Amino acid sequence: MTARRDIEPPRRVETLDIRTGDGWSLRADVHEPDGPAVGVVVLAHALMARRTEFDRPPGAGLAAFFAGKGWRAVSFDFRAHGDSGPSVHRGGKHTYDDLVSGDMPAVCAFAREQAAGRTRKPVVVLGHSLGGHVALAAQGTGAIAVDAIVGIASAPWLREFEPSIGAWAVKRGIMATFAGVSRSLGRFPARALRLGSDDVSLPWIEDFQRYITTGRWTSADGRVDYRAALGQVRIPVLQVVSDGDRLECPPAFGARFVAACGGPTEVLRVTERDGGGRPPGHMALVTSGRLASVRGRIEAWMRGQTARAG
Repeated sequence: MTARRDIEPPRRVETLDIRTGDGWSLRADVHEPDGPAVGVVVLAHALMARRTEFDRPPGAGLAAFFAGKGWRAVSFDFRAHGDSGPSVHRGGKHTYDDLVSGDMPAVCAFAREQAAGRTRKPVVVLGHSLGGHVALAAQGTGAIAVDAIVGIASAPWLREFEPSIGAWAVKRGIMATFAGVSRSLGRFPARALRLGSDDVSLPWIEDFQRYITTGRWTSADGRVDYRAALGQVRIPVLQVVSDGDRLECPPAFGARFVAACGGPTEVLRVTERDGGGRPPGHMALVTSGRLASVRGRIEAWMRGQTARAG
């Protein structure tokens, strides 16, 4: 693992590279608290996104929020996303397995180093959508060993967790379309279609379509069963869902997924934004500036669970 400091970071934010075991350099921002850190929180972004989702709204995103609460916050770009190049436009390819066995372990090992000291400080992963279920797959298979995981609207699209036949038909149709487009272009053009900030490699899209069509959430070679590994997740897990997220991870879908974990789990359901109004959608659960109360409940849960673990 190497750290590169040739970029001038904003005040109290250090930008560096974290090296994976297979040679990728993952760009990360380390947001420092004002005083001694109570622990380290790893912020893992969603599909078709990048680490900057945790800096929204500007200056008041989740990364700054956790730093303000005393946590050292490490936000990073998965390979071929953001500044963790090369991008898919320059030959960067990745699979779901790469994120589970390569990216997440490297960043969590770095976080554990950052948490080292005279007293052991907790390491928590907070993953939005893709980032959350990658963290659970990594924890369940023993690729990482953290103290708690928070999923923000996080669940892979598997039929067993979707209670709505209609919603499942829509999800199958969406992924079939994504796969068709991706095979013709060699990647999924999320930016051009205004579905996200980052395009996705064809192998990843094919992985996700395989989960949907077979109902099996496994490694590409079938040797690692991520679904079965959920039962080995014995650490506390919090799933945050919203009534405004009607497709990607509706409340019932997210709750069913996290219930498959083998340890203590909780579900935090968001029914409105601060001050009232419509509940946030899938992306707004992370980026909305009107969710201070929800953020506070997440942080309080993190402190409570890791205190018990310690």
